[in-house]
Amino acid sequence: MSRARALVFLVVLVCALVAAPALARKNAENKENDVPNVTGVWKGTSVSVAVGKLGHAGATDAPQFLHIDWTLTIEKQDGRAFYGTRASSRAKETVVGVIDGASTLYMADEDGTYVGKLTSKNTMDVKYLEAGKDSKVASFTHYRRDEAKQ
Repeated sequence: MSRARALVFLVVLVCALVAAPALARKNAENKENDVPNVTGVWKGTSVSVAVGKLGHAGATDAPQFLHIDWTLTIEKQDGRAFYGTRASSRAKETVVGVIDGASTLYMADEDGTYVGKLTSKNTMDVKYLEAGKDSKVASFTHYRRDEAKQ
């Protein structure tokens, strides 16, 4: 009887070893398919501090606190990569980005970089930094996606 148990154990072990690479590959494919869709129109108001020649606010020689309404429109997404625009009432910029994992976003525009986190299907928190010769900006914006425009 113990020989039969050993044989059954050996068969189960071999099956597990043979199946492990296929399961690992399947898990990797599933994770790639789990990339959230971020296309749509996102709106939020920033809490910022800025100084210099500013495209979305008036120029200033001293740091000033700003609250600007933004519309982030993600037009197209291909897997983890996406692009769109970010606009205020004064200007509009092209934004490109990628999603790392299931919730962290990295974006760039003409003069700054963003790091964001999806906090739910339709909300994200985004930090923006601009460190140029002519202007400096540090900003935080909580965006909410307009579900009607997805």
